[in-house]
Amino acid sequence: MLELTRTVVIDAPADAVWQVVAGQFDRIGEWATAIPASAACPVERPVVGAPVPGRVCHTGVALVPEVTETIVAFDDAGRTLTYQATAGMPAFVTLARNQWQVTAEADRRARVSFAAELRVRGPLGWLVRWWLLVQVGRTGRHLLDDLKHYIEHGAPSPRKRRHLNRAAARPRPNTTGR
Repeated sequence: MLELTRTVVIDAPADAVWQVVAGQFDRIGEWATAIPASAACPVERPVVGAPVPGRVCHTGVALVPEVTETIVAFDDAGRTLTYQATAGMPAFVTLARNQWQVTAEADRRARVSFAAELRVRGPLGWLVRWWLLVQVGRTGRHLLDDLKHYIEHGAPSPRKRRHLNRAAARPRPNTTGR
């Protein structure tokens, strides 16, 4: 099992941060560099209280181009949510779960923490687990930096904007058959 925890302090009220993390759960693609695009998706048995029970994230990663993530625990009063990948992961990944918590430190200051858990199986899983750990670590660090910038400045981070600009500059394949 691979575990990773990260924390960042954001200069904004905890309720405003929680609104982005939970209330706009499906819109992570607007601010997270690792997710070029995202959208809400229906969930068979949604968790009570979750404003957005599930999302589909387009990653741009060949091994995992699209992942469906479903909220499996939600506590609005405690500002915590847990979600896990429910579709789109390679067969050697048995669990990919993430828990987020937003805590007020002052009127205009919030601490955001997440704890990611990744379980793999089989020979391929064991071979790529260290690569996955490095990827998850890098992505996690950037994820909180991106969130901090987005909330404090009201715009995606420079890193996210560079990724969007590169994606827009790439030639698109001709899918019309002409």
